[in-house]
Amino acid sequence: MEGVLNGIRVLDLSSVLAGPLAGTFLAECGADVTKVEAPGGDVTRSWKLPGETPGPSSSYYEAANHGKTVVSHNLKTSEGQAWLQDILAHTDVLLQNMKWGDLDTMGLLPDQLSYAFPHLVHVRLVGFEHRPDRLAYDVVVQAESGFMSMNGTPDGPATKMPVAMMDILASHHMRAAVMGGLFHRERTGRGGYAEVSLWGSGLTALANQGTQWLSHGTVPQRMGSTHPNIAPYGDMLTCRDGDVVLAVGSDAQFTSLCKVLGCDALADDPRFLTNAERVKHREDLVAALNAKACQASRADVLGAFLEHRVPAGAMHSVQEALDSEMAQAYLTGQGDQRKVKTSAIRWDQAGMRNT
Repeated sequence: MEGVLNGIRVLDLSSVLAGPLAGTFLAECGADVTKVEAPGGDVTRSWKLPGETPGPSSSYYEAANHGKTVVSHNLKTSEGQAWLQDILAHTDVLLQNMKWGDLDTMGLLPDQLSYAFPHLVHVRLVGFEHRPDRLAYDVVVQAESGFMSMNGTPDGPATKMPVAMMDILASHHMRAAVMGGLFHRERTGRGGYAEVSLWGSGLTALANQGTQWLSHGTVPQRMGSTHPNIAPYGDMLTCRDGDVVLAVGSDAQFTSLCKVLGCDALADDPRFLTNAERVKHREDLVAALNAKACQASRADVLGAFLEHRVPAGAMHSVQEALDSEMAQAYLTGQGDQRKVKTSAIRWDQAGMRNT
């Protein structure tokens, strides 16, 4: 992605995760990103794990803020506001997640900015668009958008996801708003204002789970890692030396799975002939598959699955995932300064020139 946004100047007034991640994505694309923090710094600088190295930063903060020029200003003072108005005249994109009252104080109301800086693409993150008085945090949105109710095991409590997924989803919507705004400006000469909602980002990510309720009144239940519509999908095989997760989505793939594990008869069993039957008899199916898988090594099973085009993957720890050869393209920095990039897009300019 390096260079796609060369020459684009971004002012990042956002804090915590969603907005900063969007700013870092733009920096990774080549934009010149300036992050403004209040004199006390972004709150995530203090969000440290026990044992983290003392200092002015944290691994949480670094995950969302690499590639930027960081400056400190109190934008509620006359000096800070004068600096802000000066830099906005030379800014293409503004990112912020401030309260409405603070926007008024700082001279950042959308209509004011649109009039003063018609070229500006202005993207604001809000929590609950219809309740601006509410504080919005990821776990609250995970709960209220229905995600926590679906996440966890059938006999366990509702569980939040182990990363701030609502923030990450909102960050992607902010990036789309920026790109759309820049495209609109390219066509019309004018920027624009867009709002992204943390709550809306969660709700619109319900996808098939949401439409199943809207269309059929089916309330999604906690199923662990398994899929409500497909089997064996998300189900685990326990091999001698590690676990493998299955993602079998067709009858042909299921037949290949049975062949690899040496249990061909299961493919002809009336309980497992179709996906609908496999979903209905999931417990019996997974037990039968594991009776074979437990005798084999994970590497042998995965190698055979790859050869016979059975979709499956090893259950890795975060350490194993980040140390893998495939992960290297998604990392930036060296040694203990390594960070995960914010996007999986790989922009191939050379390939475009050759088409």
